[in-house]
Amino acid sequence: MNKNLVLAVLTSFIAVSALLLSVRSPITAESLIGYGAVLAIVAMAAVEYRIDWKRIFGRG
Repeated sequence: MNKNLVLAVLTSFIAVSALLLSVRSPITAESLIGYGAVLAIVAMAAVEYRIDWKRIFGRG
């Protein structure tokens, strides 16, 4: 992946997280960390098992 793209995605994620946490909302830092951990586990499983997302979503 392009290094600039990864940097842009991480920076935007941090900015969106800071914005959401600065506004009074039901989303807490713990829930963001939890959702992030679950998404990371799903991403690692997808890479490990070489899941073909196009076939799963019906475009392949």
